[in-house]
Amino acid sequence: MWSPLVIVVFLALAVSQPDELVEAAGPLKVLGLFPHPGVSHFHFFHPIMRGLAEAGHDVSVVSHFPDKHPVVRYKDFPLTGLDKLTNSVDLKFFEKRTFYNHFLDFFLLNEWGKQACNQTLRSEALQQILRRPGRFDVIIMEQFNSDCMMGVAHQLQAPVIAVSSCVMMPWHYERMGAPLIPSYIPAVFMAQSQDMDFGGRLANWFSTHALNWLYKLLSVPAADAMVQYKFGHDVPSVGELAKNTSLFFVNQHYSLSGPKPMPPNVIELGGIHIQKSKPLPADLQRILDNAEDGVILISWGSMIRANSLSATKRDGIIRAVARLKQKVIWKWENDTLPNQPPNMHIMKWLPQRDILCHPNVKVFMTHGGLMGTTEAAYCGVPVVATPMYGDQFVNTAALVQRGMGTILNFEDIGENTVMRALKKALDKKYYDAAKVVSHSFNHRPQQALQTAVWWVEHVAHTGGAPLLRPSAVQMSRFVYYSLDCYALVALILGSVIGSWVWLLRRCCGSSSSDKTKRD
Repeated sequence: MWSPLVIVVFLALAVSQPDELVEAAGPLKVLGLFPHPGVSHFHFFHPIMRGLAEAGHDVSVVSHFPDKHPVVRYKDFPLTGLDKLTNSVDLKFFEKRTFYNHFLDFFLLNEWGKQACNQTLRSEALQQILRRPGRFDVIIMEQFNSDCMMGVAHQLQAPVIAVSSCVMMPWHYERMGAPLIPSYIPAVFMAQSQDMDFGGRLANWFSTHALNWLYKLLSVPAADAMVQYKFGHDVPSVGELAKNTSLFFVNQHYSLSGPKPMPPNVIELGGIHIQKSKPLPADLQRILDNAEDGVILISWGSMIRANSLSATKRDGIIRAVARLKQKVIWKWENDTLPNQPPNMHIMKWLPQRDILCHPNVKVFMTHGGLMGTTEAAYCGVPVVATPMYGDQFVNTAALVQRGMGTILNFEDIGENTVMRALKKALDKKYYDAAKVVSHSFNHRPQQALQTAVWWVEHVAHTGGAPLLRPSAVQMSRFVYYSLDCYALVALILGSVIGSWVWLLRRCCGSSSSDKTKRD
């Protein structure tokens, strides 16, 4: 018989064994593939990659945005040849929008995806990765407007974790085995929240399925052609390879975008880019601290050039600001602003998150980009949103549905409309709603970065976390939604009803025939 002491020691060793296995495995080799040249996207990916390096893993990153101060174990493989999407969007493009503009957004994204795919597959950065000895333990890649990098992952034979800097696209649900429910999950380009009337649901249903169909019809074959040209025609379609995605990190959180029925292989990491506050520049700190009536921040993100605003709209904003008692800080790319009022301060660059969390900031006037709306939710600041393209419409609709935001359409910008929107957002009820969202957004069982690092390590140590992958990934949508069962039940019911109708007609017909003969 074993003594109690031996049993205790044995149990202790058994319990500690998994941790010892993880430590014995040593640092992971992690590859990041981020071909899209949008810096706002990379703001979501970079903290994950840097956090993994800080956790002791060897991280290699292929992107357009090398780390200016890389930590130990973080190595960049810079992409070149594509213009970075920074201060590149001219506001004149949005002067006239129509109901089908979100389809134009799709075609624009599709073109960007093809360009990024082609450039990355031909890049020296990727050649260096493919020539490196040894294998990667896990690959983290953006899945946005192309699945091109799934072809690279197929060559490297490593588990894949997908990341999306916006809410999930319609084509993401199927590959993760998640239900796509247009009745209350708005498509990424739609100006809808989860609360939709019939017209909204009809439009959302059409848009969701149309975009999903267009992606399969246009984006997947385009990526296949480039991947197979690079690696050979025996490479499977990227549409099939995407089904091997082990995990999906998505930049959303239920407190802002609403709860969604997601399988455990979809992880919400909204706000991961929000790090510890940093000291503000002295001039900004002075403006904010001395604003007795508060501050309004105007910023339309890293891609839009505010100085491309038409003179009419620009002057409308200026005249409205001149009527306010609050101070206004505007991200403006020029050194001067015509007719600038004394309560307005212009700056080419702003530490947006640190400004928003200053207690004197009362309203954030934004384009509705997800990074900015996430920071507003984090800091609990009401929003006046002017969505212009992409996911900005669905982000704005979520803010309005949560009661912490109001919409100012781009085509409606003028002195009186700006004034009304700002006055509305300054109402206490918007402030209270923003604080409710902020509380839920910030109170989590684990910080977003810790969650991301844990899951990356889990996927690597389990060889792709196969137990997380739903069988639904391999099902057609027809079977997934049990439409085959509905069809069978409808066939049976139709047969039964048809039989009864036939019998009744036979009986009634026989009775009528007998009566006629008797007459």
